[in-house]
Amino acid sequence: MKKLLTLVVLLLICILMTLTRPNKETHKEAMMKAVNEYVEEEMKAGMGINMLAKLGKNVIVRTVSVLLDTQLEEHNYYLFNTTSAKIQGEEKILSVGILGHVFTFDKDMLREKMEPLLKSKAGQSDKEQ
Repeated sequence: MKKLLTLVVLLLICILMTLTRPNKETHKEAMMKAVNEYVEEEMKAGMGINMLAKLGKNVIVRTVSVLLDTQLEEHNYYLFNTTSAKIQGEEKILSVGILGHVFTFDKDMLREKMEPLLKSKAGQSDKEQ
């Protein structure tokens, strides 16, 4: 009886995890929140808050949003999922989603992962001109 109860509880947990797995849009929203926080911190540390800095923030946030729209791939593992993007030819995991929550990397890891992506995008726009 104890084994059956354990099996039923594990099955219910698996069903709960599957039903509450975040979708790709939820991952993107969590990453954009992290990007906004990162850019705000960089603005306060480097430039101060002024109209030019806010304009730069808007450009960065829009660029990252477009990049996530085009580059972000969701990987479904039934009980949880991840998102990744190809950065400089290498697949990098950007977030993990489980039980309705999305966990993104801390700001240092975000800086490390986003800078090459922004540089590669800037390089592509330079080539197009």
